[in-house]
Amino acid sequence: MAMIPDKLDGLIPLTRELVEPASVTCANAFADDETTRYLIPDASKRVNLRFSFEYYLKLSLLGGKGTFLTSPKCEGVAMWFESEHKESFFDHLRSGFPFLPLRVGWDFLMREAQLDLHFSKIRKELAPKHHMYLGILAVDPAYQGQGFASKLVRPMLINLDKQNLPAYLETQNQRNVGMYQHWGFELLKEETMPDTSLELYLMLRKPQTDKNTL
Repeated sequence: MAMIPDKLDGLIPLTRELVEPASVTCANAFADDETTRYLIPDASKRVNLRFSFEYYLKLSLLGGKGTFLTSPKCEGVAMWFESEHKESFFDHLRSGFPFLPLRVGWDFLMREAQLDLHFSKIRKELAPKHHMYLGILAVDPAYQGQGFASKLVRPMLINLDKQNLPAYLETQNQRNVGMYQHWGFELLKEETMPDTSLELYLMLRKPQTDKNTL
């Protein structure tokens, strides 16, 4: 079973005080992302995007670990999940799910639920039973191109290599595929989300001993 460390070199774990600024970083990073345009077609409503990330960050925080930040300034955020991880109904309630329809709308939640369901199905088909899942990798646009993505991802990959565990992710941005391949991820499958034009790229990184990939 995958084990998420309490600490990763050069990173700080998410705290309750940093949930709000971290949610803003995520919203800024994904403001014009392909997935965001699918989830919220009306650009004028994307101002509420941070509330969705705030919910997921609170949910992660209840698990005790798994989300790491570059610094208290929240230049970047990485959220990891163990493949066996499951949240309880009460975890969702405590994280603020009942308020989400008021903040992001039912249409957003329905589309997101469909996307999550599709991702879960593909993940069961492609990913090994035991793996670490990269759910969110976000760098605020003001800090992009300065190495913050590498700073967020590499410590966990080093940890996973020591545990001999794979990492899995989905990205909807073709521009990110090359970045992940640089870190040793392989593109397993490319497809279009049913009934949409949203492109999906499913990637897996097997445990490695070659440090040149990092």
